[in-house]
Formats: sequence, C-alpha cells, structure tokens
Amino acid sequence: MKQTEALIRLYDVPPSGPALEPGGPPSSPPHAAPYVPWFKPTAGPRAETFVELHGDGAVLGRCGINTRGPGTVGPCELSAAVTAALRAQVYWLLVHVALERLEWLGYAYALVTVDEHADGFPPALRQASWWVPDPTGHKSAVSRDDKSLEWADLFIDLRTWTPSDTPTSLTVNGRDLWVRRPEASEALLLVDWLRETFGGGWASEIQRSFSRDPISSVIVVDRDKALAPKDRLLGFLAYDTVRLGMLSTIALVPEARGHDLALSVALIEECLREARASGMSYAVLGGVGEARLAALRAFSALWTIPGSCPGIFGRGVRN
Repeated sequence: MKQTEALIRLYDVPPSGPALEPGGPPSSPPHAAPYVPWFKPTAGPRAETFVELHGDGAVLGRCGINTRGPGTVGPCELSAAVTAALRAQVYWLLVHVALERLEWLGYAYALVTVDEHADGFPPALRQASWWVPDPTGHKSAVSRDDKSLEWADLFIDLRTWTPSDTPTSLTVNGRDLWVRRPEASEALLLVDWLRETFGGGWASEIQRSFSRDPISSVIVVDRDKALAPKDRLLGFLAYDTVRLGMLSTIALVPEARGHDLALSVALIEECLREARASGMSYAVLGGVGEARLAALRAFSALWTIPGSCPGIFGRGVRN
C-alpha cells in the first residue's frame, strides 16, 4: 500500500480510554487495565523516544516518537504475540497513546504515516486528521485555502520546500533592514520592546525563544545605528515557542506593514530556514488571518489546515 501521511490536530484528539483505564475484560485482575503504556524517558521534547504497550506481562508493541523528525509518530511495531484479530486495535491504540505523549511534550500537531491497518484508522483520530497533499502538485492559493475559517494555521513540508532567493538584507521605504537571529545580549531589549509595542503575549514568546539553544526566533533590524535602540526594531517571528513545531504569528510594526511584501517573505523564509536547520521536517504557521491568501500566494508550499480554527489560541490568559 502506498504510504499516506496525516497531520493530526493533537488538541482535537480525545483521550485514549477506556482501554487504558482500570476495569478491563473479566479475565483481567481487579482494577487492572487491559493495556498498560510505558514511556521511555527522554532528554528533551525533541529527542527520539518511544512508547510501549504492555499486556499480561508482555510487550505488545512499540511506537516511535520524533524518530522521523520533531513532532512525528512512527514507525510502530507489534509483537508476534498479538493475535491477528487484535492487531489493528492494538496498533491504533499504540498510535493513540504516542499522540497523547507528543501533546504532553508540548506539540499541537503530529505527522503520522498511515500505511499498516489503514482500514482500521479509528474515527476518533480520523476526525482530527488532515491528509497531507502531494507536494508535486501545483495548486492555486485559493484552492489551498479553507474559506470557511476566519483564521487558521498553515502547514509547510520542510522536506520538500525550496527557499527562494529572497535576501536577508533589503531596503524598504528607504530603510536598510536586516533579517537575522537575535543575539543573546538583545534579549531584555526585545522583551521590553515587544511588551510595549504588541503586548505581553508576543513578549512571552520571544522570551521563550531565548531559552532555546540556538535561539529560536528571527528579528527585523534597521542597520542605522544613529536611531534609538527600540526604533531600530521592526518585527519578529519565532518557532518552538507557542508550541513545539509551530511558528508564532508574524509581528511587524505598523509603519512596516503593507508597503513591501518582501519584508514579510524574508522574515518567514529566514525563520523557516532556522527551523529546518534545527531538525524540523515540517512546520505550522500559527493563527494567520487576513493575510492568509497573501501568504499562500507567496509560498506555494503552504496549505491551510482544515479544522485549525480556533486551535490552540485563545486558551491562555492574556494581560
């Protein structure tokens, strides 16, 4: 069977019970679950790890996490002890538990290869899934969008994405600008500037980016050193902050918006380059609203993710 990939909205995946809850089949010991998950400890949320299912004192199967890149599930292997009648059930329960583990690690999405037992793909997971399109097909921006969504997350496959030749140094409205990763010494300045300019939400995101190594954000800086420090800052974009595997919403000061799309493209492209260099095989741009069609036109590899509104946004308490 040809392999097909599904992007799973982890925030829409229901709990994997009752199979993992106490009170299994009559043959089970009192208060014992029919299947017991075991998670391999991991050095970090991006590290390769796995989950196992145990039953009747034996390992029934193992499913990899992050083995195909951060935010991925699979491959999964079943023990020969699992009977043919139960293999599909145990396989998908194993995938389900791995997805829950990935969400616990801080991801909002997971990429899963659906090949084995595809006919048994559970409705609980199917309803939270989107089939990743063939990257060789060229479709218009409108056909890659979902008009029913007020705003949405956008998917890009970094394994097949080819960056353009957009420079990281460019001139916009007569200003000589530079798109780059910030220096550690700029952390406090950037946090203060974002808090004053955009509010605490984005300030918190860039602060989190400085806890990553390397720093997981990109900024737009005016090269004119005669300007006041905060007047030299025009925008930012980060990854692995709002959730692992996601880019934050792009932020540009009002005077930098709507004049030259090249600035937004340069900011997104540089952030995607950094994300791919860090090991990510795909990325999700979070919460894109009015500018969605412009982004889809600028990046032919971008797709609107159906069902991604409201997604993870609006859950936190904002000051």
